[in-house]
Amino acid sequence: MNETEFISKIHKRLNPKIYRWKINDRYHGGIPDTFYSGPGGFCFVEYKYLPKLPKKCTTLLKFKLTKQQQAWLDKQSSFGLSVYTAFAVEERVLFTDNFTTSEFTVQEFEEFAVTVQQFTEILTSICLNNVKN
Repeated sequence: MNETEFISKIHKRLNPKIYRWKINDRYHGGIPDTFYSGPGGFCFVEYKYLPKLPKKCTTLLKFKLTKQQQAWLDKQSSFGLSVYTAFAVEERVLFTDNFTTSEFTVQEFEEFAVTVQQFTEILTSICLNNVKN
């Protein structure tokens, strides 16, 4: 699986009331991969995906946010917009609004990552917060 396939997998699991936009802007660098919205709120998410988790718990995972991506996320966050990064490996996601690091040890990733199901529940909460189904 690659990053695009992972994002597609997430989109298929989301509540149909959530608008999802896979952003593809070749002219403006740094824009996140996706925009999600619903009657309860919205967010931008930059995805970074690695296909396999190394076995050694001290191995450093480098998800490589570009300087443009980090600048865009920081600027929009300073404006009060909901912007996040989703660092994913296999079926787990480390979801954060902290853009100062994009490197984690395997142990840190395992400690803070959630399942794909939990991640879709987080996105649902952001976009459908307090909205009755």
